[in-house]
Amino acid sequence: MSRPSDRSLQEAMRARRQAKPLLTVEELRQREAQRETGRERAETENEAARLVALWRRAGTPVDVVGVLAPPVYRAIFALDRDAYHGSRHWARKAKAQRSAASGCEVERCDERAELTVRHLGQRLLGQEQVGVDLIALCESCARRADRQTRALGRSLSRGEIARLDPHRPLYDPDAIAALKSRYARPLRRSDL
Repeated sequence: MSRPSDRSLQEAMRARRQAKPLLTVEELRQREAQRETGRERAETENEAARLVALWRRAGTPVDVVGVLAPPVYRAIFALDRDAYHGSRHWARKAKAQRSAASGCEVERCDERAELTVRHLGQRLLGQEQVGVDLIALCESCARRADRQTRALGRSLSRGEIARLDPHRPLYDPDAIAALKSRYARPLRRSDL
């Protein structure tokens, strides 16, 4: 049986070894690192999904068996914020933040009871530092901060939250009056 090519197998192998590689060594390393990162991300997401499902079924904290890695906490937060806020990690951080703050951290707010702890950003989920990444707010100031965040389309800094005016009405009175005049109905006898 003859070969369609006149080259021998040894010549073909020699030509292949001498040919320029399709990828450089650095490109090969980058591809391998991306594969590893993708695998690790998939493992992290699978672990987070398993823990959130367990939390939903049994009602136990996601970190009931021990402290989790920060990427797992971030994946849990992405899947279900309530599961993250029900974790022992968050309970420890929130308690530490409440004890570090004597009251609501808005400068002109005097509220000292029933403080909620909020993230200033989501970049360091699972690695929050008390007094740096977290802030304690009363319910009223938390609503003001949420409204301002939605209006600006970005997270507020600690300084911006601290400068909120707790005595300013949450909604603009002129806007409320305009809505009332637009949608108001005439008085009926039953209203009296």
